[in-house]
Amino acid sequence: MGNPMWRLATTINYLSEKVFALGREQEVEIVVADWGSFTPIAEVLELTAKGATISRFLHIPWDLAEELQDDSPFAEVYALNAAARVSKGLYVGRIDQDTLVTEDFLFRFFNTYEGKSKSRFDLHRSYMFAARKQLPYAFVKREPTLIEIDKCIRRFRNWIFNEELKFCHWASPVGILMMHRDMWEDLGGYDERLIYYWFMDVDLGTRLIKKYPIVNIGKVFGYDFFHLEHIRSGFRFRHSHRKLNPDWSKSFDKPILNPNGENWGLKQYNLQITRSAVEPIKHDSNTEKVYANQVALLSKIVWGSLRRWAWYQVKHLWYLSKKIRKKPYL
Repeated sequence: MGNPMWRLATTINYLSEKVFALGREQEVEIVVADWGSFTPIAEVLELTAKGATISRFLHIPWDLAEELQDDSPFAEVYALNAAARVSKGLYVGRIDQDTLVTEDFLFRFFNTYEGKSKSRFDLHRSYMFAARKQLPYAFVKREPTLIEIDKCIRRFRNWIFNEELKFCHWASPVGILMMHRDMWEDLGGYDERLIYYWFMDVDLGTRLIKKYPIVNIGKVFGYDFFHLEHIRSGFRFRHSHRKLNPDWSKSFDKPILNPNGENWGLKQYNLQITRSAVEPIKHDSNTEKVYANQVALLSKIVWGSLRRWAWYQVKHLWYLSKKIRKKPYL
């Protein structure tokens, strides 16, 4: 839905601006898993010079992608694992292609890593998770500039509902999921049998929870992850035609920590990883389009937040009913 290439480019360009603003460009990289594109994304995606500098693209060719995904339209677990495996950083964070990461998160994370923060948890051994917030579809569909997006976040972030499930925060829609690369290796990443829709993040949490602490970094650092909504309100597609992953993926009874073995993340394949091949676009920080009606934008944000809040109350009642009946709640 919408323009996925614009959303991906915007996510990369936005994050790169924040990384460079903090002077962390030597410490942060962005790895994009390009799943089955006939023309590699690196050859067409329009990035700023900053975005191109810190980004790499891992191309999984169509013949391999088709084999691995079987009858699924997208075997995301393979793509995410492959990107995590080829990354170079000590800490590997997974975000969706259209989730914006703010400067506030980067600042607080690095402060904690460098011992400058009062936050006290073991980064090396913690599974870090934060729920996301949503920028409204009516705003996103206009393909706003980076400055428009940044101003929207700065002005209205406190009005935007975070999609955290209070009864199990790590089963919420993902803002970011992050852990030390040693943990990725120990777990083998996502279970590569879960090639369909939903529950792959839940499965990861239910596998690791017996060995590693789970930290809600939304509460610790702030809910600083904003999804570029690309589905208009009332449009229901998620469950109508997608095959879901099996129910066992939600079970806490998982005796095997790493179900994928040592070749997790497509280790056995010689995959190509490249830099952007497109001439960088210009980003003039002094130029912006003006969103004509800030009141209208705020009203859309508030209305969207109220709808989501109401829906999450329903989810919580559903959870309570499951607990009372002693049924699995995930």
